[in-house]
Amino acid sequence: MIYRIGPDWPTTAAQLEEALAQEPFAECGATQQKAVGWLPPRGQAHGALVESVGGQWIARFAIETKAVPADALKRKVQEAVDEIERTTGRHAGKKEQRDLRDDALLALLPQAFPRRSELNLWLAPDNRWLVIDTSSQSKADEVINSLVRTAGHGFTVALLQTKESPQAAMSAWLSDDRDRLPEAFDVGRDCELKGSGEEPAVIKFVRHDVATDEVRQHIADGNLPTKLALHWKARVRFALTHTLQLKQITFEEGMLQENDSTPDEDRFDADVALATGELGTLLADLIDALGGAAAEPSLQGAAAVAK
Repeated sequence: MIYRIGPDWPTTAAQLEEALAQEPFAECGATQQKAVGWLPPRGQAHGALVESVGGQWIARFAIETKAVPADALKRKVQEAVDEIERTTGRHAGKKEQRDLRDDALLALLPQAFPRRSELNLWLAPDNRWLVIDTSSQSKADEVINSLVRTAGHGFTVALLQTKESPQAAMSAWLSDDRDRLPEAFDVGRDCELKGSGEEPAVIKFVRHDVATDEVRQHIADGNLPTKLALHWKARVRFALTHTLQLKQITFEEGMLQENDSTPDEDRFDADVALATGELGTLLADLIDALGGAAAEPSLQGAAAVAK
């Protein structure tokens, strides 16, 4: 997911490091359902929370949750309700049952296993891009809300918008206007089309030639692309979505071999330099292919974005 950050964000990696240090990650406590915070991106204990490699900033955010199975919680509550009826001869009311449910949840949480997600963030200061390695809006909102809380008043962020929508561009590339596709890109062999209405049809092509009359007819019938596989400069393969997300990003094998001889202690820097260098140029080309970045009317605070 690609965001644009306002000019009022921290201007140095050290400033961002200081901000993120306000919310370091700590594991869920015994009766805690969720914990969020920042981790050292190198994976080293007590390491820096922001790494700057070639002028690109890398951070890592963790979300840990503990969930109690619904059937276990229901049984625990029912046991308490049955005990009240057995000892007092009365039925537990709705409010009392809600209280019993809260008590049961607190009793069961220490037995629940935590699940953790770790999301990498790439911040490109020159372009004011914030790239979050997730396609989940709820997880992205957790990241952005933490950034707003820690970076202080005035920090602004909004999803990147382009002058031409990705859906309109993909429709053109799959129809008779394919010549509009810039030379840096080639259309791949996967795409997904979606119709309109309350129960829209979904049409998927997997490992299939999409430069066909069949695909063009689907688009002419009003089925619009929601995802399209693209290949950039024979170096990176990815899928573009109608919401301007990049999914299934893979580097060509020859590129990865360039880092095979890098010592382990330097691998992090080498991998970051490769990924941000390639993806930075890819993003710039993609934005140009979509008519350029849209004007920034007024970047919204993350609290508003989360809504």
